[in-house]
Amino acid sequence: MSQRAPTVADVVAEHDIVVCAGSGGVGKTTTAAAVGLLGAKTGRRTIVLTIDPAKRLADALGVAELGNRPTPVNLDASGSLDAMMLDQKGAWDSLVERYAESEEVRAKIFANSFYQNLSSTFAGSQEYMAIEQLSQLDTDGDYDLIVVDTPPTHHALDFLDAPQRLGAFLDRSVMKWFVRPYMSAGWSSFRLVNRTVSALFRRLEEATGVGALAEVSEFFTIMSELFEGWDDRVKRVERVLKSDRTAFLLVASAEEQILCEAEYFCSKIQEHSIELRGVVFNRVQGELGVEFGSIDHDDVDEIVGRAVESKAVRRRLVANFLRYETQARGDQLRVETFRDQLAPGIAVATVPNFEQDLHDLAGLERLRSLLE
Repeated sequence: MSQRAPTVADVVAEHDIVVCAGSGGVGKTTTAAAVGLLGAKTGRRTIVLTIDPAKRLADALGVAELGNRPTPVNLDASGSLDAMMLDQKGAWDSLVERYAESEEVRAKIFANSFYQNLSSTFAGSQEYMAIEQLSQLDTDGDYDLIVVDTPPTHHALDFLDAPQRLGAFLDRSVMKWFVRPYMSAGWSSFRLVNRTVSALFRRLEEATGVGALAEVSEFFTIMSELFEGWDDRVKRVERVLKSDRTAFLLVASAEEQILCEAEYFCSKIQEHSIELRGVVFNRVQGELGVEFGSIDHDDVDEIVGRAVESKAVRRRLVANFLRYETQARGDQLRVETFRDQLAPGIAVATVPNFEQDLHDLAGLERLRSLLE
């Protein structure tokens, strides 16, 4: 007796955290919202966290606006559903609020130019704070299920690399090497010591917009207490991502380029020792011929001819239908080929190309039903 293939709903039921990743424009945000709805419908306290700046999650869930605090979604379910959108600077400020030793220290940090650049624009900062926020939600224990909607694929890889990259940059032993010469000899004197070091500082200035090492020195001085536990926090968020409690769900369409990016993503998460738990093929064109047997041009022409008298209109309708059938056949073949490459036990859901975008809770309910 063959064992039942796992569903995406099974994956959600067996994990506390679901990370939805995929290329832009494949319906990833909508899928994340549907996964959140699935969790709430099965009685779990659920939150969906998006770091996608397009703000589509609020529209899909029928709420006016999302911010850096959980917003309840009004729905009829045995569980509950909240949603929030990461505010990069707000998340950094919250981190400072939690760990700074006094109000005076917090004020100095918030006024520091280097901190303002780091918290607003520094590369990798958004992705790290998203993971920090995920880790904090997990630690607080207010939710049974946390669903994370990541940016498009190459940014999703940044999402995975963010703890190590930012941790390396903020490594205190490295930054002490940068800061100590300034403290002993002054920035203007130090610039003459070594051209290589000067070039590094110029790159730092260009990347952050901070023109004085004094700002960097002050930043690491006043943030020293926060950095005492930085390594532990980096290791903690890495453990969360690689935990058996966390499932990565890939969202893709049937387009060849999208599937190539999806294949690349699968290979990269393996390098991070992360297993893919499920794949959602979204907006897949269905084949009418699969349901009604083989249909050729003459069959379609005869059927359309019963309803349309104009030969010109009939020709256009028939040609349009056959184009859709060709696209549908291509979609099916590409999806089947990709599925054949997946490891056994990975849950797969195929979502058809609906007649309209899913932009409200009723639409999400249609998608949710296909994940079960």
